[in-house]
Amino acid sequence: MDRLASMETFVRVVETGSFSGAARQLRVGQPAVSKSVAQLEEYLGVKLLTRSTRGLTPTEAGLGYLERARRALEEAAEAELAARGAGAGLKGRLRVAPPSRLHGSISFRCCRSSWRSIRNWS
Repeated sequence: MDRLASMETFVRVVETGSFSGAARQLRVGQPAVSKSVAQLEEYLGVKLLTRSTRGLTPTEAGLGYLERARRALEEAAEAELAARGAGAGLKGRLRVAPPSRLHGSISFRCCRSSWRSIRNWS
């Protein structure tokens, strides 16, 4: 069981007020949502939802879990953004413009060394 996915499923069920509404949002079948919540309840050893013909409501334990699950999902999303941001260092070309009085000597040295490299390469 993927606990983070089960947490998200549970939160969606409570927010939408139904298993089918959560299934539509998560783009999975309603039986998968129901099974995920049942597995989560079994794993935790507590009922999170009270099911009735009028709908479903979170139990006292479910309300406490809901609050913490929302925080955990937010933290996980922030961690993913931070990781992606850390790997997205600066990319691209860097252009450096030397002062005008140095420009000629730098250009000459660069061209001369490049010309030697090209001439020796062939």
